[in-house]
Amino acid sequence: MKRFLGVFLAMVMVLCMTACGNDDGKSSSSTPSSGAEKSEQPLGGGDASDEKPVEITFATWAMESEMTKMVDLYNSSQSKVHVTLQVTPLSEYGTLMNAVLGTSEGPDVLWAGLQTRLWGNAGKLAELQERAAQDNLDFGVFLEYPLKQNYVGDKLYGIPCYTDSYAICYNKAIFDKYDVAYPQKGWSWTDYEAIAEELNAKIKEQGGSEFASAFSINEPAHGTLLMLTGNGAKLYNEDVSACALNVPESVEMLEMMRRMIASGAQADYDTLVETSPNSLFISGLAAMIVVCPDPGANGLFEGTAVKDTLEYIAFPNGPTSGTNYISTVTMNNLVINSGTEKFDAAWDFVTWYTMDQAAVDLFAQIEWHLPTNVNALDSWKASHDYAEVYVEEAERVVTVWDVPLCNYSCLGQISPSLIPVFNGEISAEEGLANLEKAINDLITEERSK
Repeated sequence: MKRFLGVFLAMVMVLCMTACGNDDGKSSSSTPSSGAEKSEQPLGGGDASDEKPVEITFATWAMESEMTKMVDLYNSSQSKVHVTLQVTPLSEYGTLMNAVLGTSEGPDVLWAGLQTRLWGNAGKLAELQERAAQDNLDFGVFLEYPLKQNYVGDKLYGIPCYTDSYAICYNKAIFDKYDVAYPQKGWSWTDYEAIAEELNAKIKEQGGSEFASAFSINEPAHGTLLMLTGNGAKLYNEDVSACALNVPESVEMLEMMRRMIASGAQADYDTLVETSPNSLFISGLAAMIVVCPDPGANGLFEGTAVKDTLEYIAFPNGPTSGTNYISTVTMNNLVINSGTEKFDAAWDFVTWYTMDQAAVDLFAQIEWHLPTNVNALDSWKASHDYAEVYVEEAERVVTVWDVPLCNYSCLGQISPSLIPVFNGEISAEEGLANLEKAINDLITEERSK
């Protein structure tokens, strides 16, 4: 059973971390000083010049140059703790951490995403709520859901660093070619459909081959779920005891998408699987797609014709709900190994990294994901030319890793349940009922363990 759990955790680690373009770390890890203390040294009291710094390690799987900047800033800002960075390739990270966490052989501090809840639930991470309360930390500076997903019950296992968001990216050249007005800020999904259909009609009239919309319904988490939550639905109810997607607002969104597929305004599922929304957009064959910050930050559009004619706009509001949620499965947190013998030093580094203004400003400058500390948003927006629209939506971001151990399986039910709806084989109501039952069965099974 332990062997199975280890393989499972490692597999989920890879799936979670590659969800939205994370880079794999390729360099070998540096090692801590051979003189590192084996037991906790005091962080306060006495003459600082007489005390050697407490040596701790910080493990990650990528972004070595960026993480080095953070570590260097921390080490230069004080003299009581010294951090050594350890970088392990993503392909090995989950297996390694699963083997060493909960023991003194593991790193003191590390990056974790979905595994925050998994490892916390398994006793591999230090519980942080009591110390946070003791220090009177103000967690009101964090976006609601990225913080929430670090809890299992009332136990806190991580502090959020970044999450993700999504926007609509449109190609102004296609709109100009067919003389259709650009989308406007504050638009709704009703506007989205109307614009797509107007564009589609003119494309057909002039013998064009473009799709007005290539919304990523081929992606269960990064597309279909986004569409459903775009009208105010959520994947789970508030106590995470049942699927909450089977509501009239979701029916409305599925029926809208099916109408656009039938008319040809929206690329169908098979086309999106054979190519991809990004490929269609870059080649000038799609007018509107969904994008997270990844393409803008990592140069996906660089050197392409669309680079000079694209524009970002916030997600439309729900046609009946009047709101939307930006659901995401991407987030990363700083966590502390439950086996560390240097908790105070590790805690000092974690709270500095996630809450010190100089730290969050530097992190905002070097990180392309959406920061979870609201005090970092101004720096992030100033540092990335694509960031303004994502900051605009930040308070509506909902992370959906809310069920320990079975959330990935829950997300895996989305496409099998709803592809038949997109293909016109079953009704939206039937597809949502199938999805609700599949997810609820998984949750019931998990809760009975």
